[in-house]
Amino acid sequence: MANRAYKFRIYPNDEQKILFAKTFGCVRMVYNHWLDRKIRQYEENKT
Repeated sequence: MANRAYKFRIYPNDEQKILFAKTFGCVRMVYNHWLDRKIRQYEENKT
């Protein structure tokens, strides 16, 4: 099976740039929250 990659370039307007910034900020917070929980769980249980 061959791997394929596609690259896309977008040109968001000012309103879309703000929306992307807010969305990625929220995603980053959620990711870091669950990563922290997983790390703490590992440290407590070592499994």
